[in-house]
Amino acid sequence: MPFKRPSSTRDSSQSSSNTGPRLKRARSRSPSHDQASSSSRITVITVYIVQAKLDPEIVSDLFRVAEGDRVFEGGHHNGVRFHLCHDVSEAEVIVTAVHMRRRLERHIDWGIAKDRAIVTPQWLLDSAQQGKSLPCGDYAALHDLQDETEHNCPDTDCHCRSGSESHSPPPNELSSLSEPASPELAQQHDSVAAAEYDVSKLSLSHTARYSCCRASPLICPNQGLVAELDVIRRSRSLEGEERSALSYQRAIAVIKAFPKPITAKNLHGEVSKLPYLGQKLMSMIEEYVEDGQITESAKNRDSPRFQALSAFTTIYGIGPHTARKLHAEGMRTIHDLEYHFGEKETSAGSELSSGDGHAEDEEKILERSIQVSLTLRDDFKEKILRDEVEEMNSVVMRELDALLTGCTSTIVGGYRRGKPQSNDVDIVITHTDAKGGAAKIKGLCKKFVRRLYERGLVTHVMHLSSFRAPNALRTTQWDSLEKALTVFILPPSPDGCQPRRRIHRRLDLIFAAPEVYWTAIVGWTGSTMFERDLRLWAKERRGLKFDSAGITRRHDSKAFFPKNEREVFKLLGLDWVPPLLRNADA
Repeated sequence: MPFKRPSSTRDSSQSSSNTGPRLKRARSRSPSHDQASSSSRITVITVYIVQAKLDPEIVSDLFRVAEGDRVFEGGHHNGVRFHLCHDVSEAEVIVTAVHMRRRLERHIDWGIAKDRAIVTPQWLLDSAQQGKSLPCGDYAALHDLQDETEHNCPDTDCHCRSGSESHSPPPNELSSLSEPASPELAQQHDSVAAAEYDVSKLSLSHTARYSCCRASPLICPNQGLVAELDVIRRSRSLEGEERSALSYQRAIAVIKAFPKPITAKNLHGEVSKLPYLGQKLMSMIEEYVEDGQITESAKNRDSPRFQALSAFTTIYGIGPHTARKLHAEGMRTIHDLEYHFGEKETSAGSELSSGDGHAEDEEKILERSIQVSLTLRDDFKEKILRDEVEEMNSVVMRELDALLTGCTSTIVGGYRRGKPQSNDVDIVITHTDAKGGAAKIKGLCKKFVRRLYERGLVTHVMHLSSFRAPNALRTTQWDSLEKALTVFILPPSPDGCQPRRRIHRRLDLIFAAPEVYWTAIVGWTGSTMFERDLRLWAKERRGLKFDSAGITRRHDSKAFFPKNEREVFKLLGLDWVPPLLRNADA
């Protein structure tokens, strides 16, 4: 559609036919506000307006906001100025009332749309009112482009050390990491040696858009609020509303990094300027500040359906989709699941007997995992203290040394992030031989699990993957590392010691070649939101693909091999975030 300047005269016949909701007008500014002082920080945003489906009066309002040199002030000597462009390819933000892809493609190319923030007209008007670019995700015009709109939004830049818009890492920065090198294995525990970190000495910002650019402690000053919002997030996830659940997850991650208690005094000031906190979330936060709870969270907690689905998903192998299916079949309690699946005792034998860990039917593997989890649910409920985690690692490495000498390990997961108690134990294992270690590690997973099974230390195998060549396109969800998800039990205490209570524990063993050992450690340390944003940052800001199995350049699949954990962050253009400050989840 050609660019057309709307008439300043209102067409009453056209406007009266518009049945959509009225949009709020941008608040007019006095002439004194139109000029910014030289010390002001002004954000200039280029805007393209798709006039289809818009009332002429609303179009006029939008043009008045977007035209000219008017600066909309937002306080603290900051403000925003919009620039109306005639070429959609020059726009940062596209404003439209169209909500379907096919209709939008009549006006703009879909490839351009995916690289822009596509928002409703209310975003432009509200941004002008508040004098700042508001989070576009709260005003996304198309559900199909929700993620792209959030990440292309010019609202808040990441304040990380390397916040450059460059999508290609400088060649001289990566050249030294393009060949496999001996990993600095002796440093593997340095990053968690200290109980606390001085956040003020780290170049991290709680206003950053990416979790991997923030300092997120295990317990934050607003942990009660986080718990309330997490109830809503879990409810959305249990009901399959993944986009909504992700929105709450992002908001939780932002609040986890906020360094001060949220109060009535700062709620409408610095808190309102944080990324991902839209109008609905702000109203929930305000309710919590006033009442100490959120009504929707309380309703969810009291919901029998929420309680049933939550209970089902505590069983290994049952995710939200399966939980909803079981609920639809009439099941409401764990006892109903026991009757449905039966409490047949199963062992590791069938999984270990298959040639590659994938020969057995997936449904049978899943059913066996659920049966095991139901049988051992009382043991699985008990948290694992840190000293037991360390003892399990010692036993595992002692047994591995008897099979292959020269291996080393790092305990990852919640333990590495400082949790006093864990639900399961994750251990990443490699070999210290930089040149021949990869060959020694290949195939070791299944051999080692068989030994643990024969020794009575592994009682069940939930999942066992053999070696797979790295997938350059990363079309699969899991990485290509060998791994075993097992049920482990510590051996009896030595003679003369008080007999220990032997409890079944979930133990995940991950085997990584020396050259990808540190990406495996970073990838398996978590938290979930931190890892998600780490992958997103690598893609959007560095033109790289990151997962536990390695780092590759997107345009040619060239691999890079950091030799320690800090080098992983340097390669990704990020400031170092200690493991204890990666707790971006509730």
